[in-house]
Amino acid sequence: MTKSALASTMDELQRRLHPLLRQSGFRKHGRTLNRATVDGLTHVIGFQMGSFDPPGTSHFPGLRENLYGRFTVNLGVYVPEVALHHGGGEAKSVVHDYNCCIRTRLGRTAEKEIWWKVFVDEALIAELLERLQYEAFPLFRRFEHRQQIISKFRNETDNTKLMVVPRIVCAIILLSRGEREEARRLLAAQAHDHTRNPNHPAYVIGLARRLGIEITS
Repeated sequence: MTKSALASTMDELQRRLHPLLRQSGFRKHGRTLNRATVDGLTHVIGFQMGSFDPPGTSHFPGLRENLYGRFTVNLGVYVPEVALHHGGGEAKSVVHDYNCCIRTRLGRTAEKEIWWKVFVDEALIAELLERLQYEAFPLFRRFEHRQQIISKFRNETDNTKLMVVPRIVCAIILLSRGEREEARRLLAAQAHDHTRNPNHPAYVIGLARRLGIEITS
């Protein structure tokens, strides 16, 4: 299937899923859909097509797969103040999954993630609709408010399946709410505990300073 044919087929797949997503409050921007929450967060669904590897590229099952002609569905929760100060990058008119501090993929497990073949099939449409309803939407309900994020991640001391450096994320949210001392405590703990990367403490100290907090490792 040519690139243009793949894109047209992907358009049709999205069109079949759009009624459910529109009814759930998502607005479409190409391959990305956004939904704002009452607390100023953004829920993100992104359809990502596999890239075309140049001729001669070696593919190895389980290591480097040939994903051309396949797609996956990225999920994310965007927190503006976190994106502004720490990774992801502040979003413009459209929020993409790479702007988010909470990220996963539809159907992801500890062992693998799913890349479906790009084609229009009733069984595939039914599977995607079911996964959106029973995987994506429950995830988004868990993270509609900043307090839900704080409650879930503030005691995490290492990366999780959904979030990288959760103490930094929580510290930035807490600081935006005026909880300065708790934010300082989390940043200090992050700088002190994570010495496996020799550059990480300096990054945390620098970030804290930019946020107006003084800590040491």
